[in-house]
Amino acid sequence: MTMAFSYVKRGSPWYFIRYKNEDGKWRSKATRYRIDNTLHRAKAVAEAARLGVHENTAKCGHDWVNDLIQNHPVSPLTKVYYLNSWKHLERFIYEKKISLQAFSANDCEIYLKWRQNLPRTSGGQAGRNQACQDLKILKWIHRQGRLLGKMDSVALLDYRIKRGPIARVKPVFSDNEIKIVRKALSVEGIPEWMNVSFEIALATGCRLRETQIPLSCVDLKNRILTFPCPKGGAEKSFSIPIPAAIESMLKDMKAEGREVTCEVPRTRASLCWRRLLDICGLKRHCFHSLRVTRVTRLRLAGCSQSVAMRLVNHSSTLVHELYQRHCVEDLRDAVNVGQPAPSAIDQNRSELPFPRLGEIHAFPAVV
Repeated sequence: MTMAFSYVKRGSPWYFIRYKNEDGKWRSKATRYRIDNTLHRAKAVAEAARLGVHENTAKCGHDWVNDLIQNHPVSPLTKVYYLNSWKHLERFIYEKKISLQAFSANDCEIYLKWRQNLPRTSGGQAGRNQACQDLKILKWIHRQGRLLGKMDSVALLDYRIKRGPIARVKPVFSDNEIKIVRKALSVEGIPEWMNVSFEIALATGCRLRETQIPLSCVDLKNRILTFPCPKGGAEKSFSIPIPAAIESMLKDMKAEGREVTCEVPRTRASLCWRRLLDICGLKRHCFHSLRVTRVTRLRLAGCSQSVAMRLVNHSSTLVHELYQRHCVEDLRDAVNVGQPAPSAIDQNRSELPFPRLGEIHAFPAVV
């Protein structure tokens, strides 16, 4: 059985990897792992093992899974997420010498620990919730495989797995923290899209991908801003009045003849923001915190919950959680709104259709 392997070229201080591509042809790949570093040697071996998984994909009969994911009616980014999860599942299947058909509930429990102990290649270490999500995709693959006649296994039919609690509500940016981020964005070398996306998200509460707005959707005459393709697809498009904080910026962009407000990278956009916020000392914040900041400001300004949902595109879960953060003092002035004025109660008079307690005669005992 052929597998990918790492090797050393004469005169080079780096490891190279020899592997087979999707067409079955041998290819060489350079790495940034030095031959004089023991840790780098282990990393080169691990990288070769990862590439070796794909050599036996077609031989194991799992090639139909990639076609299944590609034909699944979801967004392109969701397909990438599915493929990444399947990549790790496929590696686990190959290392444990099992088949997709024989993947059992016991293997799922082993996968949970295996996935969390994988060395990270980029970003953070995978947690339990990510491993649980991989297994949910595995159950979906099993279900679709049975429908398509590719497999008949029912090993995971009754398997249940529950993700851990997620801290959905992110911290709010204070005025001082916003100044710190703006100062960091003004440093030379910071891409313009980060500055533009920050100002748009702070003023509107939109998501990172939604800050890339075609300027044809900006109506300066009527002061209307339209988000043509928010989360959920084009059918979820919505419009809001243009916030005064970004109106001048949008005017300048239209005068320049731009097509979009900014070009958000298709990959690693969130990672760029993660690194910038870490440099600013805001390790608990993320770009989504700007959305939380916008909703919180609306709440503190006395904006109703329904209007807040309309301004941030009906984010019912986020808005509901933030509006429940009211403390008792915030609600004290509103608790009696709509209630009739209290009146004195006559203790000797009853408006009830039955007599007073003292006028009720004892019932005869039942013999």
